[in-house]
Amino acid sequence: MNKSTFSILFIMQKGKPNAEGNAPIFARITINHQMTHLATRYYLPADRWLPKEGRTVGRTKEEKEVNAYLDNLRGLIYAKYNEMFLAGEVVTARKLKCRLISKDEKSMTLLELFDDYIKDYSKLVGVSKTKKTCDRYILTRRRIEEFMQSEYKRTDISVNDVNPKFISNFEIFLRTQYKLSNNYVMKMIQRFRSIYQVAIDNGWANKNPFVCFKLKFENTERGYLTMAELTKLINKQLTSKRLEQIRDVFVFSCFTGLAYCDAQALTAEHIIVGPNGAPWLRTHRQKTSTPVDVPLLDLPREILAKYEGNSGNDKLLPIPSNQKCNDYLKEVAAICGIDKRLTFHLARHTFATTVTLTNGVPIESVSKMLGHRSLKTTQIYAKIVNDKLAEDMSKLSDRLTSLTQSKSSTI
Repeated sequence: MNKSTFSILFIMQKGKPNAEGNAPIFARITINHQMTHLATRYYLPADRWLPKEGRTVGRTKEEKEVNAYLDNLRGLIYAKYNEMFLAGEVVTARKLKCRLISKDEKSMTLLELFDDYIKDYSKLVGVSKTKKTCDRYILTRRRIEEFMQSEYKRTDISVNDVNPKFISNFEIFLRTQYKLSNNYVMKMIQRFRSIYQVAIDNGWANKNPFVCFKLKFENTERGYLTMAELTKLINKQLTSKRLEQIRDVFVFSCFTGLAYCDAQALTAEHIIVGPNGAPWLRTHRQKTSTPVDVPLLDLPREILAKYEGNSGNDKLLPIPSNQKCNDYLKEVAAICGIDKRLTFHLARHTFATTVTLTNGVPIESVSKMLGHRSLKTTQIYAKIVNDKLAEDMSKLSDRLTSLTQSKSSTI
C-alpha cells in the first residue's frame, strides 16, 4: 500500500479580515496535490503572524494559547489521517476534512454547499439559466460568509449547525447591516433555502431549519406610464440619436411586454407568421423559460423596420447594457417632462396595464403574452387597473354630483 503525499500548513488569510480587522487562521491540508482549508476559528492581527513558521509571535497569553491549539490540531489531523489510511480507505483532502468536522463522512460545510451549487448552476448559464440569477446566488453566498464572520467569528460551519436562530439572525443582519428592503431580504433567504434543500435531499443535513420560517413578501406598487405619458414619449422629437434609440426600444417593449434580456436577445428567428397571417414574436423568457407569443402591432413593427440591419450580431434592436438603458431613460424622462423613474422594466408594466388590460384585452391573454406561469402574477396588474378605474369613477361621481347640484339650484 503506497502512502499518499500528505502535508499540513497553517496559514493566515489576510484578505478576509473580520469587523475588528483581525484575519482568520486556517489549516491547509494537502493530499496528493489536492488541498482543502479547515477553519481554526481563531482571528489575529496580521502583524502577529509568522508565515514561514505557521505560528503566532507567541508573546502574549492569547498568542501562546493559539500556538498550543495549532499544535493540538496538527496532532489531531495526523491521527485522523493515519486512522483512515490504516483502515484501507482512499484518503482525500476533502474526505479528511469532512471526517474532522463530523464523524459522518457525508458532512459538508455551508460554504462548500454554496460553492458546489453555484458551480453546477454556472454550467447551465446560457443554456437554461441566466447569469443574472447566478450572480444573485453568488451574492447570497457572500452575505452568508460576511454574516458568519460578523456574528459568530467563524469562516464556515457544518450544514447541520444551521438552525432557526441562525436564519433569524441572518435576516436581522441583512436588514440592519445593509438596510435592505423586506422583499430583497426575503428573496435572499429564499435562495438560501433553495440551496440548503440540496443538502437535505442528499442526506448531508439531518433536519430542515427552514420549516418554521415563513417568507413574507410585501405587495409593491408596479409603476407604469399612462396613455398620455406614453403618447408624449412616442411623439417627442429627440435630437440625440443615442436617446432616440433608447426611446424606441423602450416603446417597443411597451407594445410587446418583453423584459430587457428578452428584448436584447431578439433575432430574426423569433419573428414568425401568426395564426392571423400577421407577424408575431415567439420566444422564451430567459428568467423562467416560459414560452411567449406576442402579435406585433404596427408601432413595434415600424421600430423593427427602422433598425433592420443596424444592430449588429444579428440582433433586431440596438440595446446596450441594462445600466446604460436605465441611465439614458432618465434623460429621456427629463426631456419629455415625465415625472416618473423611467426604467426598462417599466415598459413591461406599461404593456400589462395601459396597452392591454385597460383596453379590454382578457387577463388570460395578457398573462400568456407576458410569459407568466401563474395567472396570480398577472392579477397584480389587474388590481392596478381596477384601482385606476375606481379612481376615475370617483372623479366622475364628483363631477356628476356637482353638475346635478348646480342644475337643481336653478330649478
